[in-house]
Amino acid sequence: MKPVREVIGKGFFPNLVEINLLAQSLCRDGQPHEAQQLLMECMNKGCAVNVVNFSTVIHGFGQKDDLEAALSLWDDMYFCNKDPGSVTYTTLIDALGKAGRIEDATELSMKMLRQGLAPSPVTYRPVIHQYCRKGRVEDLMKLLKNMISKGRFQTLFNLVIEKLCKFGYLKEADSLLGEGLRTASRTDAKTCHVYLSVGIPMSTYTVSCQMFNRNLLPDLLLCEKVSRRLLIGGKLEEADRLVLRFVERDCVLSQDQKHLQD
Repeated sequence: MKPVREVIGKGFFPNLVEINLLAQSLCRDGQPHEAQQLLMECMNKGCAVNVVNFSTVIHGFGQKDDLEAALSLWDDMYFCNKDPGSVTYTTLIDALGKAGRIEDATELSMKMLRQGLAPSPVTYRPVIHQYCRKGRVEDLMKLLKNMISKGRFQTLFNLVIEKLCKFGYLKEADSLLGEGLRTASRTDAKTCHVYLSVGIPMSTYTVSCQMFNRNLLPDLLLCEKVSRRLLIGGKLEEADRLVLRFVERDCVLSQDQKHLQD
């Protein structure tokens, strides 16, 4: 930092990219407070500092689990007339979610939506993960409906399905999948495949049939897994029908599944 201060003191100001590289270097060395001081010195000397630079330092505080400092710097952005963008919101929401502060992360997520900023999968993943990990599925469903009311975020919907399945909330995932499967998109197909891998046998059979009806060809290996689980559960007719749907589409079956037709 000393050489940087000397350079700035002589009137040679770093540009935005150089400031960010210096801040990243300090944060990687575990010195986010030094990086914050760098931003403040640059601004005091008249250097241009933008929201990306602030986001870099906020991320540095998050990496050190110093969320109070991250939130304080967030407030400083407003005092400096730097409106946070999607990257800054995502950085802080991610840090809060990973720290288990899901109420704070949720509040910030809703504020982001009110600002008209588009979320990304990274924005919500840690928040959704924490809701499922703590068994707060009902609260998660309320949050999801609130978020979807602000706009159609299919990726967010898919993330919730994925996490519900991962944590064993299969009935909730099944119900949610039935509500959200509206189109014949690749995004919907991905959601269905997540559910087929772990869902309730009869429900996975229904989902597989829905995919065929929407001209979304289910993954063959996953459907073979569904068929085996149907057989174990005594659902021979459904297992046979599922195999026949693939035969109708001229798909190659494994030796085990060909046996079902004999």
